[in-house]
Amino acid sequence: MGKKLTLGLCTSGSRLKIAVAAGGRISAMQRKIFNQERVMFALVRRELARAGGDFRALDAVCAARGPGRFTGIRIALTLAGTLQALAGIKVHTATMFEILALQAFEDKDFLTGCAGRRPLRLAVLLHAFREEYFCQFFRCGPGLKLPRPESAPVWLAAPEMRELRAGQPGPFYAVADEEEGPGIYALLPPQAARARAGISRVLPPYIIKAAMAYGSRSLKPLYLKPAKYELLNL
Repeated sequence: MGKKLTLGLCTSGSRLKIAVAAGGRISAMQRKIFNQERVMFALVRRELARAGGDFRALDAVCAARGPGRFTGIRIALTLAGTLQALAGIKVHTATMFEILALQAFEDKDFLTGCAGRRPLRLAVLLHAFREEYFCQFFRCGPGLKLPRPESAPVWLAAPEMRELRAGQPGPFYAVADEEEGPGIYALLPPQAARARAGISRVLPPYIIKAAMAYGSRSLKPLYLKPAKYELLNL
């Protein structure tokens, strides 16, 4: 029997991100493209082949389920759901917040992120659209092997986001996706500790790592921001 492969997909942003895990090793790639569905299958086949297999070798699919581009989120989730329905392949999912939170949590700089000691709270910040942003706080206290959501994620305009961050009781460490939102760290108060540039973007291997670690099987997209027709009828 050939090796079993795990596929990781993120189509929530402007970059298609693909990861393939095989025998304890994870290979990854990304490409900035608007119509990701046009090239996704070819790139997935290429990455699976590089790992020594094809779709028949897939044992699991890990997908980012948002938030992000309204249509983009559904591309990865649709493929994951189709493979689950047609081939019985296991599906694991993670939010963009969970992916970035885990990246920061496992980064060496996080150990001394606030006044020389490991922070107890972690904030994840994502760009939504124009001057709108998503945010979620996580707990990272003693005894926790993973960052745990402290509250539900929120969608806020830039002034409200600045107020939210400035009004936090005590220090926190922040990680943001600068790849999708250049300058996003400017929303933080000056004293806030922030992640280094190398992890201030979604790293494809962590699509698999976070989905496996958090153990969600949900294929429900996390949009947060209502669609335009929903806003008109509020």
